[in-house]
Amino acid sequence: MADKREFLAELPLFADLSEAAQEAIARITTEYTFSQGAVIAYQRDVADKFYIVKEGRLFARAIDTNGIARETYSYLPGQYFNDMWLFVPGIHSATIKGAEDGRLLIIEGAPFARLLKEYPAIIDGLAPREDNDIHYGLSEAAWREAQKLKVRRRVRDSSAHALLPEERLEYFTRRSGWLLLGRIIVPILLMVLGVVAFFVIPTGSGLARLSRFAVPIVLGLVSTVWLTLRLIDWRADYFIITNRHLTHHEFDLRHFRIALIKIPIGQVQAVEILKPTFLANLFNIGSARATTAAMAGVILFDNIDNPVEVKNVLERLSGQYRTLESALTQAVMRQSIEKHFGMDSPLKSAEPQPEPSPFRQAQPAGFLARLMHNYSWRVEEGNTITYRKSLFILLRQIGLPSLVFVLLIVLLILGIYLEVRVWVVALVLGIGGLANLGWFIWQLENWHNDVFQLTDRFVIDIDRQPFGFGESRKQAAISNIQNVGATRPGFWATVFNYGFVSVDTAGTKSEIVFDYVPNPEIIQGDIFQRLDEYRRQQRIREGSTRREEYALLLDVYRQAMEQERIPQRTPSDADLPVEGEESEEA
Repeated sequence: MADKREFLAELPLFADLSEAAQEAIARITTEYTFSQGAVIAYQRDVADKFYIVKEGRLFARAIDTNGIARETYSYLPGQYFNDMWLFVPGIHSATIKGAEDGRLLIIEGAPFARLLKEYPAIIDGLAPREDNDIHYGLSEAAWREAQKLKVRRRVRDSSAHALLPEERLEYFTRRSGWLLLGRIIVPILLMVLGVVAFFVIPTGSGLARLSRFAVPIVLGLVSTVWLTLRLIDWRADYFIITNRHLTHHEFDLRHFRIALIKIPIGQVQAVEILKPTFLANLFNIGSARATTAAMAGVILFDNIDNPVEVKNVLERLSGQYRTLESALTQAVMRQSIEKHFGMDSPLKSAEPQPEPSPFRQAQPAGFLARLMHNYSWRVEEGNTITYRKSLFILLRQIGLPSLVFVLLIVLLILGIYLEVRVWVVALVLGIGGLANLGWFIWQLENWHNDVFQLTDRFVIDIDRQPFGFGESRKQAAISNIQNVGATRPGFWATVFNYGFVSVDTAGTKSEIVFDYVPNPEIIQGDIFQRLDEYRRQQRIREGSTRREEYALLLDVYRQAMEQERIPQRTPSDADLPVEGEESEEA
C-alpha cells in the first residue's frame, strides 16, 4: 500500500494532497498487470474508470466511421486517461492496447466520488494550478464537476437532498427573485405605512394616543407575518436536476402541504421554453416545460430566471444518457461474445491476496441495539428495506392509554388521601390497569406490525393485526412501477417530517401508499434506486439471450468459413475476365 501511495504522490494530480488523503485514495486504487497486445479498452465503450500507467506503455488508436485511423498516441508511465471519468462517465474515444508488458492503476469513479463526499477537504487539495509549465490537480472540467459535490452539501437543508449514491447535482434553482419581490411588495408597503402612521397620527390623549401606538403595531405584526409566510413559500419551492432525475419540490402555503415529483432523466422526451410576456423577455424570466414518458406527464419549471439553462442541462444529460446506453449495450455484447469463446480478461489483478481473518463468533446484540432494530423507522436487511410509520403516529396512538395511566395514578393518590379501603382501590386500579395495559400493548403492536417493505423485486404494504388476529397484504412488482410521488400534507406533517409515498403501478387496481412514514423523500429515493437497478438488470437479461444467439451465430459462421462450406457471393480476381480476352471474344 505504501508503494502505491508513494507512486500516486509523485503524480501532479495528487501531489498537493496530504499523506492521509493520498493513503485514502490508494486504498480504493486497484493494480493490474497487462501483456503486450492486450486490449485495455475498446473505442466507444463506457468509460467510468480512471486509468494510470505505472509501468510499460499503452498505445491508443482512434478509428473513424470509414475504418481509417485518425489519431494515434501513447501513454507512458505516470500518464493517465481523462480525469473527467472520475466524476462523469463517458465513452472511450480510442481503442487502447498494451504496447509492451506493464502495470496499470485503476480508480473506480463511484468509490472516488463517495470518498470525496465523505471527506470534502480532499476536493480543495485537487484544485488546478500551474507551476513551471506543470499542471497540478484536476483539469478545469473535472474541477467544476468536483465542486458540484460541495454544492450538494450546501443544499442538505432541503428535503431534496435525498440523492442516490451515484447522483450528482447538475442544476438547482428557486423561482425568480423578481417574482418574490412582486409578492412581498404589499407587506413591505404595510410595514412602511405603519412607520409613517406613527409619525403622522397626532399625539394627544385618549383614543388618539392609543391609535398612535396601536395602528403601527397592528400593521407591523400583520406585515411581518405576511412577509414571513411569503418568504417561506418562496424558499420551499425549488427545482433540482441531477444526472439521474429531475425534481420539482412544491410547497402549498394555503394547505401547508409539500409535494415532490421526481422523474428519471431517461424519460425526458422534449423541453419547451415559454416566455409569454414582454416583461418576461425583458427580465429573462420564463418557464421550462419538460415532457416525459412517465405518468406525471409534464414537469413545469415555472417563473425561473434564465429558463434556457434548464433546456441546455436537460438536453446535455439526455444526450449523455443515450450515449452511455449505446456504449453499455456495445460493452455487454462484447462481453457475451468473449464469454462464449472463452476469452480471458486482458487485465490480471496484481493485488496481494488478503490473509484470512481468524474466525470470531458474532456477539449477540445488546438490548438497546435490538430495541433500535425493532422500532427504527428504516431497517435494511440484505435486499429488503423495512419502513415503519412515524414515531409521532405512535405517540398519537398510545397517547390516550398513557393518559389513562396518569388518571389511575391520580385515583390511587385520591384513594390514599380519602382513606378508601385498600381492597377497593386495589380492585379498581388492578382491573383498570390491566385493561389499560392491554390497550397500550395493542396500540404499540398495531404500530409495530404496520410495515412497508421494499425488495429488489416488490413493493409491499403489510397491515398485520396484533397477536395474529389478521393480516392484509398488498404488493406490486418493481417492473410495474410507473411513478413514485412523495407528499407531506398539513402543518404537523411538515413540522415532524412525515408524509405519504404513493407508488403508481400498472398491475394493481389502486396505488400502493406508504402512509405516515418519516422522510418520505428518502423512501422515494430508495424506490427509484431499486427501480433504476431493476431496469438496468432487465435490459441485461433481455439482451442476454439475444446476444448469446448472436455469439453462437458468429461461431457457426466461423466454423463454416473454416470448412469452406459457404459459397462465394462475389467474383474473385481470378474469375474476372482479362481485358485482352474480352476484346477477342467481342
